Amino acid sequence: MSTQANNNSSHTPVRADGTLARKRLLDTALRLFAEKGYQKTSTREIADQAGVNLGAISYYFGDKPGLYRAAFCESCCDTTNAPDIQLACDCVPDHRAAGLSPAEALGVFFRNFLQPLKQGDQVRLFMRLHFRELVEPSGVLGNEMEEDMAALFRALAGLVADALTLPAADPDALRLTHAVMGVAIHFFVAQDLVEQTSPQLVARPDDIDTLADRLALYAEGMIAAETHRRTHTGSSR
Repeated sequence: MSTQANNNSSHTPVRADGTLARKRLLDTALRLFAEKGYQKTSTREIADQAGVNLGAISYYFGDKPGLYRAAFCESCCDTTNAPDIQLACDCVPDHRAAGLSPAEALGVFFRNFLQPLKQGDQVRLFMRLHFRELVEPSGVLGNEMEEDMAALFRALAGLVADALTLPAADPDALRLTHAVMGVAIHFFVAQDLVEQTSPQLVARPDDIDTLADRLALYAEGMIAAETHRRTHTGSSR
């Protein structure tokens, strides 16, 4: 979820209308790459839908990989609604330092993680592209997304272990962490499904806050179920 990835698209427009043409290409590329993925999106389709000559992609971005890197890194830089999108791993608070219970920390995590959903379609597409890169790597970028999400997983695993009063996460705690993490990621990866089946869940900022609170409650329920299982089976496997 970082916007700090390397950006090799340094082409600078010189025509008076160049800035607008570049932005139209960037906005269109973000939408198509987020919706269809890198491999299934052609430069011809991007240029046609942006209403820009195909050669403009080479002029402003160098090539398709350069345009993809720009969409991945630049798309929200000029979006006043999203001046800063934090790393995924930073969404998990240090609950001990903050004096929070694990349950309270889960609530903070879900609110932080879902915050981009409040910031408009551009940011939603931006986040969707980042998660698509995670599950469907383009081959254009490095491993920044994997590192960010691995750090998020480790932070959540520590939180789950504390909730289960474990010194460290064991295999079942790791399974549970994947489940909790998946609940949060779903609302970015499956945006089309959410919009088609239950758009009211993310229609307004208040709805997204309610969603975050409910997801935290459901995560607490999963932790409680695992605690109950351990108590009655005496097993952590």
